[in-house]
Amino acid sequence: MKKLTKIGVSALAGSLVAASAQAGELSASGTWELTYKSDDKANVGNPFGSKSAVTLSGSGDVDGLGTASFLAVINDNSPAGYASHEISLDMGDMGTFGFDQGVGTYGASTIDDKSPTAWEESWHNTANSSGGLVHSGGSTGVLGYSNSVGGFDVSVEYAPALTSNDNGDGAAGGDTTLANGSNINFAINNSSLIDGLVFGVGAGDSEYDNSVIVGAEDGSSVVGYANYTFGSITAGITLSESNNVRTAATGANEGGREVEAYGIAMAVNDSLSISYNEHNMTYKKNGSNADVEQESTGIALSYTMGGATLAIQNNSQDNTGGTAGSNDEITEISLSLAF
Repeated sequence: MKKLTKIGVSALAGSLVAASAQAGELSASGTWELTYKSDDKANVGNPFGSKSAVTLSGSGDVDGLGTASFLAVINDNSPAGYASHEISLDMGDMGTFGFDQGVGTYGASTIDDKSPTAWEESWHNTANSSGGLVHSGGSTGVLGYSNSVGGFDVSVEYAPALTSNDNGDGAAGGDTTLANGSNINFAINNSSLIDGLVFGVGAGDSEYDNSVIVGAEDGSSVVGYANYTFGSITAGITLSESNNVRTAATGANEGGREVEAYGIAMAVNDSLSISYNEHNMTYKKNGSNADVEQESTGIALSYTMGGATLAIQNNSQDNTGGTAGSNDEITEISLSLAF
């Protein structure tokens, strides 16, 4: 598999060198957001915060191959470089090949909690701000492929090493204790089979072949969702199941996790939307330990005024992180601008 990957990448690189690229255009867009967060847990610090991001995108024709595109996101957390970036080659009927460094364009990671919401998920910004785990490459330093076949959008992602580092500029960033693991995953989506229905499935497999990591067992997962819109209302469900969930901090693994997420959102008018969401994640414990279900509920409201959006969300969470009796509740207000 590694030899085939090297051959494929080398051939693609050689073709790009041989072909002449037509000058393209680079465009920029940006967002700015001011937030206020109230948390029932004891917090120190300023409840107000802000963030901004600039997205650069461009494309150009590559004679005989297709259209090459580049996308980069720079935010205030990465003043010295890109927060994420991606380069891709659209070859028409042959599909699109790409290298993804954090954008999250390909594979099963594109299906997380797909429940319809007016703003964010019911677990957003809580003590355990996670929608579950689908075994994927983490969308960093991964190879991707996407195409449309018979009305179905197919996307595949391959991570040659399960690490967030890379070997850019000749550095040895990939030489970590996780570098010997690999992952392959996919997603299939459809929005044209039935009027108003959008659905999809995905799956992923991770292989950890470094015996130095305690508890780093192979893992797999499957996820599926369906959202249906009727009039101004959209209702949906997301289900997922993973086994051998490895925790990054200790290397220990749980028995796995199961997720059931539901949501209903209503567009009151062209500007105002409201939603209610539930997200239940069961931590399947190893040995004699009893399973614990983390329960998250959220109510959201958003109001759009041209390029500005005002949003309010209240999320509550019981048994946070699979710890019985640990709870959290947050209220967040956001004002964002797109330009």
